Amino acid sequence: MIKKLLSTLFLLTAMFSLSSAGVIKTKPVFVIGQDSQSIEDYFSSLKESSATAISYPDGIMVYTSIDSLSGLDEPSYNGAGINYADDMLKKYPDIKVVQIGLYMKYMLDEVINGTFDQNIDKLGLWIKNSKKDIYLRIGYECDNTENDYNPEKYIEAYRHITTRLKDKGISNVYFVWHIIAWTSDKKNQYNPVIYYPGDDCVDMIGISFFDVSAVKERKVAGDIALSKKKPLMIAESSPFNRYSVETKLAWINALFKYVKDYKVPFISYINVNWDELPMFEQQKWGDARLQQNKKLIQTWSDNIKRFKKIN
Repeated sequence: MIKKLLSTLFLLTAMFSLSSAGVIKTKPVFVIGQDSQSIEDYFSSLKESSATAISYPDGIMVYTSIDSLSGLDEPSYNGAGINYADDMLKKYPDIKVVQIGLYMKYMLDEVINGTFDQNIDKLGLWIKNSKKDIYLRIGYECDNTENDYNPEKYIEAYRHITTRLKDKGISNVYFVWHIIAWTSDKKNQYNPVIYYPGDDCVDMIGISFFDVSAVKERKVAGDIALSKKKPLMIAESSPFNRYSVETKLAWINALFKYVKDYKVPFISYINVNWDELPMFEQQKWGDARLQQNKKLIQTWSDNIKRFKKIN
């Protein structure tokens, strides 16, 4: 009974928060990424699929960094595919959402001391001119040990960016606090809340969904969202180290079970062949392209159909 009441409470608070998070009110949101080629390949595959109407994305994912802002109005390549948001917006003008991962590794001090204020203003102008709902993941996966973010400095840098964009009157940007919800440290309790920048500058809480075994970490993330009364976003997702169709199908089932359990209104999927990307080719992520197998794309589309209907 208590579990049912908590689930109902989460649904009500999440629905209440959606208006402030700018989520499309008529349906939950599905975006595809993460580079231009994988986005184009996915869209192209839909033309040949009977599942087009139910799996057509609401938007795209792109990446940029606070020091250069490359990947927005000019192409960028860092070993994980080409990012070029403006080009994608021209090719797919009907999309309503752009989800942006903002890279800040080794740059927190410069953000805090104002070195990149001009870039923040430029980013705000790009967001405004896009005329799309922009979901900005500031310092994405902030608790990922690979980023080596100092919690206090991360919070200060995050708040500096949100405050400046708000002061500039950028009304179509929504701020996502993105934690990885996945750790190799099994000895210590997972405690990402030390990076939380404050309710006043967080519209959504994002998590990564890669390894299905990270159940405890994702529960912690869901509980934080419940306690903060913030809607959850699957900010990055892709089957990690899954090479057979059967294991990929199991991963899809696990993803959508979490989406259903926590009433997640926003799913971002990374539709790439990880093993062909120089940045990841030695890490054995696998090939996550859904359109490579009819059963995979159909199962995904069926789940997206239910996702858009029941949330």
